[in-house]
Amino acid sequence: MTIIQDLYNIYDKEAEKYRLRRTSQGLLLAELRRNLAFLREGLREGLSHTAIIDGLEDEQYRAVGKQGVRIGDLQKKRLARGTYAGIREFERYRDWDTGKLIDNAYERIAILKKLARGSAQLELQPRLATLFKFLMVLLAHLEGRALPIRR
Repeated sequence: MTIIQDLYNIYDKEAEKYRLRRTSQGLLLAELRRNLAFLREGLREGLSHTAIIDGLEDEQYRAVGKQGVRIGDLQKKRLARGTYAGIREFERYRDWDTGKLIDNAYERIAILKKLARGSAQLELQPRLATLFKFLMVLLAHLEGRALPIRR
C-alpha cells in the first residue's frame, strides 16, 4: 500500500508543478497585454511619459523568474518574418526564441524606468513608441498570429 501512496504523492506533486507553471505563464501573458493596453491608452491620451513608465508592470515577470518557470514555453516557435509582415525594423529579432523576446521587452521596461528617474532632459516619446511596437510584435508572436499591416 505504501508504494501506491508514494506514486499518488509523486503524481500530485508533479500535477501541482504543472498547474503552477501554466498559471504563472498565463499571468505573465496577461501582464504583457495590460502593459500594451496601458501604453496605447497613455500615449493616446497624452499622459506624461514618466506617468506611463511608472504604470508599466513587471511583477509577474519577476515572479516567474523566481519560480524558475521557463518563459520560452509560452510559444515554442521562434519569431517568424510573417508575424511582423517583414517590416525592416523588426528584422533583427527574426528567429529569436520566445524567452529572449520576453526578456528583451522587460529589459526595455527596466531601462525606461531608470531613465525616467534619472533625467528630465531625455526624450522618452520615441522609446515609448518603440516599446509599443515591440510589444505588439511580441504578443502577436505569443498568440501565433500575424500582425495585420495596412499599407
